[in-house]
Amino acid sequence: MIRYAIVLLLSLLFRPVAAQPNCLIYQAGSPERAACELYLQALELPQGSIQSQVYFDRVIALCPTFAEAYHEKSVPFLKRGDFLTWKKLIDEAVRLQPDRYLADRGWCRFKFLRDYRGALADITRLQQLTHNQPSQSGDGNYDLRILAALCQRELGDLRAALTTFDACIADNKTQDRVGLYDYLHRGVTKLRLHDYAGALADFKLQRAVNGKLAETDYYTALILRQQHQAGALAHMQSARQLWQQGYRLNDPYMSMPDEISLPDIDRFLQQQ
Repeated sequence: MIRYAIVLLLSLLFRPVAAQPNCLIYQAGSPERAACELYLQALELPQGSIQSQVYFDRVIALCPTFAEAYHEKSVPFLKRGDFLTWKKLIDEAVRLQPDRYLADRGWCRFKFLRDYRGALADITRLQQLTHNQPSQSGDGNYDLRILAALCQRELGDLRAALTTFDACIADNKTQDRVGLYDYLHRGVTKLRLHDYAGALADFKLQRAVNGKLAETDYYTALILRQQHQAGALAHMQSARQLWQQGYRLNDPYMSMPDEISLPDIDRFLQQQ
């Protein structure tokens, strides 16, 4: 019972805002109209509760092509770690409305399953459907093209990842909407490619976007030490202070790409 209560509480805290369909677009008296109206009632119930799941089952029974119901029903399974059931439901939502639900499935594959190949396939397909504008990640922090770059990087194709980073950042710079962590992730990618000057330049750009981020100082310190340059210790001490103050990559569910830990920082400091 306690475990259920905790899961339910987390579901309520982190429930995304479900899109509200316009039921008036369906003909009065049609199964689609009835399903839509029942779906809106289901959204009023606590996400993950037995009542809401029963409502979504009734929506699907009324109208088996109502994709929203499969998606909403899938979310609690994802949060509880029942990935198999989540996948069956979200796959059906994607089959019915790929342009609407590929982004969600790709983001969740990336974040929860580390299924980089599957996430990359979803984002690539979505790019084809949206003229290379696949929208944002579920948490709003990432252009999905940045996620595609991270997938390529984690699959070992660093050069392709860098090309994807460059294209996305260049596109978003023209609209003044470079992401909160885009330069950090591209800088770390350059670091892995041993392009230390390029990585430091990106970390400098990252500070202009977000001046307080422990990861920026941490990776800067790694390069300065590698290059036998002054300032490594000061940057790592700054990273430790920022980390303790909460200025770091952080996610309530799992570690994020390039996220660092306090032991990572302390190991460096102990070696000085």
